[in-house]
Amino acid sequence: MNKKLIALALAALPVAHAMADVTIYGTIEADVESSKTYGANSAANNTGKLKSITRVDDTGSLIGFKGNEDLGNGLKAIWQVEQGLNIDGTTGSSSGNGYSNTFASRDSFVGLQGAFGKVRLGKLSSFLNSDAGAPDAWIYGNQGVNGQSYSSINQLDNRYANSVRYDIPEFVAGLSGAVQYGVDETNVNNKKNEWSVGATYTNSGYFGTFGYVRTANAIATDKASNYWRLEGGYNANNILAAAYYGHSKLGASSDVVANNFAGATTVGSAAVTHKEAGLTLGYTIGAITPKFSYGRVWGASVEGGSDIKGHLNQYVLGADYALSKRTTAYASYGYVQNTYRDSSDNKYSNEHTVAVGVQHKF
Repeated sequence: MNKKLIALALAALPVAHAMADVTIYGTIEADVESSKTYGANSAANNTGKLKSITRVDDTGSLIGFKGNEDLGNGLKAIWQVEQGLNIDGTTGSSSGNGYSNTFASRDSFVGLQGAFGKVRLGKLSSFLNSDAGAPDAWIYGNQGVNGQSYSSINQLDNRYANSVRYDIPEFVAGLSGAVQYGVDETNVNNKKNEWSVGATYTNSGYFGTFGYVRTANAIATDKASNYWRLEGGYNANNILAAAYYGHSKLGASSDVVANNFAGATTVGSAAVTHKEAGLTLGYTIGAITPKFSYGRVWGASVEGGSDIKGHLNQYVLGADYALSKRTTAYASYGYVQNTYRDSSDNKYSNEHTVAVGVQHKF
């Protein structure tokens, strides 16, 4: 009997060795919040005057599996499968957070890595989504305004299916970048292919990042949609100071201003442009990191039409408390001053969210 057990144990050794290169990782996080926002009221099927709504929201939970195999001569095979979770019990469908009933809803790929850089095939983030976003240093749900809810960091940075991404090697210390191409498989002529490029440079805590995304024929007039954002700042020695400026030209149904405020139905399928800028400051004192953000969206206009009246000013104040290296408690308050007006010249309401939550990484 002992000989059989020993034989079984020895037979399992190659399997155990093969599994040694597989890493399981993830984040479990949620908050309780009170939101008087258009997102929260829409989710609660309220089409009248905004009301304060209490929610328990998953704020970005995920689980992932990744690994690699050494192929020799500095070459590695790499892979990853990542899935968004909904620990609040709500079935979500947000492509930004990767919630989906289909497994591998977030960055999932297979590829090769070596001295030439890294090439991956699968569902992959744009450079702005994976390597930028320092000004949005908040943990928050989809229906609140206690984060950069109306900037491209939250609304437009995304991951694209059916794509190939090439990350350049760091041939200059501190410089990295990537080029990505996403294939539109819903059209026989690949009508809505997507391009994404980006680069970032860091030195002694200072950084500068630029990214650009273009989707062909995304606007009903067969014109391309695009957006770009420039970020810069300092992130070292317990200090975070990050700012951004960006510009977008999108179809009305996907533009943050037109879709959420100006009323996509009032601008039809025309292209909508707008500008955005913001600043985030934070400082870590022991286990506590107080933070403040300001963001602004303005200059919205409809192609071939008139400017959309108004602008957004967003303020977020809060703090993270590190309970351990992997567990963080957080509290935040967000307020949006809204001067946009609808097609009848009625002013939209201001919004606010107060939230308290916990995040654990494994």
